[in-house]
Amino acid sequence: MTQTEVAGLSLEEEFGLASERYVEMQGLLEEAQLQISDGSWIWIGGDVLPVMGGANAYGQAPEGAAEENSYFFQTSRNVTLEGAEGERSDLDPMLEYFDEKGWESGTAEIGSEFEARADTGDGWWVTYTVRPNGQYTVAVYSEVFWTNDSSAVRFAIADRDAPGFPDESVPGEYPPFPSWDDLVQP
Repeated sequence: MTQTEVAGLSLEEEFGLASERYVEMQGLLEEAQLQISDGSWIWIGGDVLPVMGGANAYGQAPEGAAEENSYFFQTSRNVTLEGAEGERSDLDPMLEYFDEKGWESGTAEIGSEFEARADTGDGWWVTYTVRPNGQYTVAVYSEVFWTNDSSAVRFAIADRDAPGFPDESVPGEYPPFPSWDDLVQP
């Protein structure tokens, strides 16, 4: 949505859009995780709350985007694979998946790590990082979304969101996004 289109939305409508975006992000994460392992993945942090924007994790933002008028979503999970040592070839299953999806992708060597990154073409990026210690990460980042007030959206979500997040989960398991009708937490 454009900044002008968002200007006509109520906070409840923006909350609903954030909910849809969260679910979309979780679907992308699950699908990518399943390319590597259907076992338990370690949570790096919570991911229900959007990040107040300006620029997303890749430094991308529309002109005029600032912390008070935009946000993005991000999530990531780690898995430790037995016998894995961070070989460049460990990116291959994810790169094949990116190719199957028709996503633009590339790889990078970052110190002793290797990363595969794909642009879904519809506002999302998926990355897969392999490390010599065998700890591998799948992450999903969104484009920057316009909002009338990023603090208001964030607090509307946070005030209704149950505290905490799991230490680990299998792909597809994640805390539900709160409902607008949920009680506001004291």
